[in-house]
Amino acid sequence: MDLPTAWNLDDKSTHLSVDSSGLRVNNEGFGKSQEESDKGINKIIGIGFCEKEADLNRMPGWDYGSLGYHGNDGKFFCCSGYGDPYGPSFSTGDTIGCCLNFKNNTVFYTKNGINLGIAFRNLKETVYPCVGLRSQGGSIEVNFGSRKFKYAGNAE
Repeated sequence: MDLPTAWNLDDKSTHLSVDSSGLRVNNEGFGKSQEESDKGINKIIGIGFCEKEADLNRMPGWDYGSLGYHGNDGKFFCCSGYGDPYGPSFSTGDTIGCCLNFKNNTVFYTKNGINLGIAFRNLKETVYPCVGLRSQGGSIEVNFGSRKFKYAGNAE
């Protein structure tokens, strides 16, 4: 199984750009402006997984075929616009880890190196990493394993 090392430049929302490293995603024009986002308006980041056919202009977890942990409310979304309470909110400066355990098909997240517990069980489909960024001018950087992960615990 080939694991990702960078974002696929062909599979992204038209509002997002990926830098030359393939690891930084920038929002070029969807959502509120950075000034409005800095005031807490429409600052949403979602981190998760999706199937190949997922709508890439929607947040992870809002539609069938995707799941995601959202920073604005700490909820976990799975194939629905209604999320379940999961973990703390997150924002600028936080490091969020997302782990799919292929041995037992579970998904868990970490915040700043702390395991938040299992978010999803019985993942059966082939999925791909995805992020949603609804903050115009905002950006995120990912680590697919080329650098040491902040979370050093056991993934089981």
